[in-house]
Amino acid sequence: MKFTFSAFATTAIVGLTAGAASAQDVSCGGIGAAGQWMGGAAEASDITTSEGPLTLEALPVTQGGNTVGYFSISETTEVRVEAQPVDGGDSVIELYDEAGTLILTDDDSGGAWASRAETTLQPGSYCLATRGYADGALTTDMRVGRLEHEDITQGLSGGFFGGGDPYFVGVDACTSDTQATLLGTGPIDGQLTDDGVTAINTISETPYYRFTLANPQAISVRAENPSADPYIYFFDGDGTLMAENDDYESLNSRIDFTTPLPAGTYCIGMRALSNPDVPVTLSVVGYDAAAALAELYDTGEAAPPLDGSYPVIDLGVLPGRSVRDAQVSGRQATWYAFEVPEQGALVVNAVEVTDSDPLLILYDDLGQEVAYNDDHGGTLNSQITARVQAGRYILAVRQYSDNYQGIIRIATERYIPAP
Repeated sequence: MKFTFSAFATTAIVGLTAGAASAQDVSCGGIGAAGQWMGGAAEASDITTSEGPLTLEALPVTQGGNTVGYFSISETTEVRVEAQPVDGGDSVIELYDEAGTLILTDDDSGGAWASRAETTLQPGSYCLATRGYADGALTTDMRVGRLEHEDITQGLSGGFFGGGDPYFVGVDACTSDTQATLLGTGPIDGQLTDDGVTAINTISETPYYRFTLANPQAISVRAENPSADPYIYFFDGDGTLMAENDDYESLNSRIDFTTPLPAGTYCIGMRALSNPDVPVTLSVVGYDAAAALAELYDTGEAAPPLDGSYPVIDLGVLPGRSVRDAQVSGRQATWYAFEVPEQGALVVNAVEVTDSDPLLILYDDLGQEVAYNDDHGGTLNSQITARVQAGRYILAVRQYSDNYQGIIRIATERYIPAP
């Protein structure tokens, strides 16, 4: 059966339709719905040619929602993207290209709970999305500019471990003169199988690690303890920052080098976005493409293919309303696939029955993330509301952490616009 909006819901769907119409120039794979141009119009939002930075001020971000600004690049340009919360709040930014591919994300690199990142972008259109940490509500200023433009965030001063001039990456560059704890004994090439090379220390006591490769190797670097919320930075032997990551999975961090790194010496720097005095497990393992992909599917970080190679429960055409219970063990996602027969809105609730902290992630059939939620309405339960087109979708249901092994009740409601 079909569910038609009430008068209240009709107003909501009209708003959705209007938002979609305003976003038709830039969709970013659906992320850009209901966004706005950073410069007020498309022709005024090219940051390559803009005389100054482009800023959207005092934007409300609802609980569980986000706000999106569009900008364009006409020539390859180094840019800075920022979100500065107004009157409190903790922002998280995500930058997407026009196809909806996530380019970067940042939580606190702007300092004082603000978000900031710098990168080089190729010509095209982009979406800068800002949401509240843990899906909280906030009001924020958003800005995009070239590196010479004035910023709105303070950045991180001198790294986490001392004074000095502002330095964006959050820790001082690890050079040959930096004191660092050695990983392994000699070159670690032969130690990369299974659990690899591992060390457990607090970040306050051990902010840097150094290791050597005798031969080119594809590796994965991981830092784990959500209580610390570790942020990792990877440097070459000259102190050049090669990669960084925060919150790859939950509050843990990970960097994958899928192309073998040249033989040489490397350094890992870390800071804690939460508690620097709890032990963090730092490991360097050999990168296994098949295992890495399976792990992404297992944790819901990426959608599996619908070719039968990975277990997905097919629900067929989604009815107007459905309810089911599922035993969900830790961070191992349970996957559902379903058809939405026509354009409308989809609401999914995940409610604790026993021993659960539910988490939901919705993808389209191309594997592009449509919606995500952990905690909703001041509870540990989750809810996502998404505007959807007719087509096939994939839903991951999992626990926030391995500490939860209980039953989750999953309810879906599908709405169509009132005539």
